[in-house]
Amino acid sequence: MDEMTNAELDTLLETLARLVEGTAKDVPDAARIIRETKTK
Repeated sequence: MDEMTNAELDTLLETLARLVEGTAKDVPDAARIIRETKTK
């Protein structure tokens, strides 16, 4: 099964939000961070 539960998705989104908040300098940098975390 390759589907995420709502709890797993919530955890992923919170982790990503914290990463962006803590490291992004501006909106393009935030987009770059998000794109670099993609698995495919």
